[in-house]
Amino acid sequence: MFYRPKTAQATRISRRRFLELGGYGATMLGTGSLAVGLNSTIMSTPVQAASSDEAKWKQYAGSKLTFLSENTPPSFAIRDNIKAFYDLTGIEVEILTDDLPVVQQKCGIDLRSGKSDYTLQYVQDKPIGSPFADFYVDLSKMFGDETLPQDMEGYGDDAWFENFLSACGRFYSGEKIIALPYDAAIAVTFFRQDLFEKHTKDFEAEYGYRLEYNADSTWKNVLDIATFFKKLKEGGADVPYGYAQHQGSFAWTTQLDIQRMMFAHGRWIDFNIDDKIGSKEPGPTNWGDAQSVLMLEKFKALADVSHPDNLANGTLELNTVYQSGNIAMQVQYHEFAASVEDANTSVAAGGKTAYAPCPKGEADWILNGGPAVNGTNCGIGGIGINANAPEELQRAAYLFAIWSTSKNIQYDVLKGLGGTPTRKSVLEIPEVQAAQQRPSAMPNALTFDAVYNYGIKDPNFVLGPKIPEANEYHSIIASETQRMLSGDMSPEETAASLKSQLDDLNEVQG
Repeated sequence: MFYRPKTAQATRISRRRFLELGGYGATMLGTGSLAVGLNSTIMSTPVQAASSDEAKWKQYAGSKLTFLSENTPPSFAIRDNIKAFYDLTGIEVEILTDDLPVVQQKCGIDLRSGKSDYTLQYVQDKPIGSPFADFYVDLSKMFGDETLPQDMEGYGDDAWFENFLSACGRFYSGEKIIALPYDAAIAVTFFRQDLFEKHTKDFEAEYGYRLEYNADSTWKNVLDIATFFKKLKEGGADVPYGYAQHQGSFAWTTQLDIQRMMFAHGRWIDFNIDDKIGSKEPGPTNWGDAQSVLMLEKFKALADVSHPDNLANGTLELNTVYQSGNIAMQVQYHEFAASVEDANTSVAAGGKTAYAPCPKGEADWILNGGPAVNGTNCGIGGIGINANAPEELQRAAYLFAIWSTSKNIQYDVLKGLGGTPTRKSVLEIPEVQAAQQRPSAMPNALTFDAVYNYGIKDPNFVLGPKIPEANEYHSIIASETQRMLSGDMSPEETAASLKSQLDDLNEVQG
């Protein structure tokens, strides 16, 4: 552990007592300290707008912050390199990581109870940001504050990749920014190029076109591929299954799996709301219309020819199935490329895997008159600050938020553990540009063309729905679609059930 200041108080003070001190307890005590929240300590040395950058970075030296994050590559990499932040600021940061559902639960308890045990929190766009947006600090009020250091690239939309700041930072309003983009998981298609080339003649003889995949490939093509490989396998050939879906126990990724196919066909969305900002009153759902029923039929048809363990394969399990050579294609999040390209653990490494955008909508499957797009969704994890924390602690936390989302740190994370940059400028680094072709020193960069030049751009990008009951929504979608895949309900019955339950959830009058 790092040096703990001798002047730090060992006990907490109550929020009431802190407020009695005017919210500036540490400053009122001079260059002293207060212990606030879970293992948090705040020490403050006043600075002025004319103070040096070094003084601004050091103004909270001796403080300690706690950051609760999902167990993602950036969090591990930053934890390994946290001494650099300590050397810059004199602030000690304890980084606690766990699975996202656990982080979600702990954040919710902390925020809604009025506590600030976790001053810094991982704000995953829908599961955490949607229900808890009102409990985070508006970071835009600190942008440009001359008594705080600032990132020279700024924090506007142009500093980040397209749609990223809105994805994790804006909820129900375009004015407030509650989180800075910290990491990203964008859906792309992983496929075994070697197997496609090996079997293309047989495939072409049966389907009339080559066995290949590119940005113009549709969901019907994916269905054909999955059907072809399953038929080969059942005929005794030594081949994997063609495809597998994200099901498993984590409702959010199950919802994302079906959302991609739905949106690809006519840009269908669940509610008639701003998909990037969200709404606290989403109104009636579109589930139950003809487009949704047809898509459920196609989703079920794809499941029937996919890997038999579909319902047990969550996102992590699905990637393991792909790495072990049991499927030839998956739509997966681009942060997994680093593990797929690890020859020590993956039979799909060494140039066998190619990466491309998500499948495009099939024109004949579009009933609503909308366009066929490469429906691409994501999880954009932001870093936010608990608004329950005292103001000085918020300011100290801001230093960590801007440091951990800066260009240099994101580049270090990409080099180290296979991070996924959120700042545009990272891709301007020559080494990152070179890594986008094989052989690559940063395997995740092999996905960057499909992600940054295609998937995250409109009209392909779908985010929402951002609604206060987002997690309940995810659970309903997962439960009902999995019942359909198990044969308990027809697609039409499933669409009707989703319509009824989601309208009840959002208190829509019949």
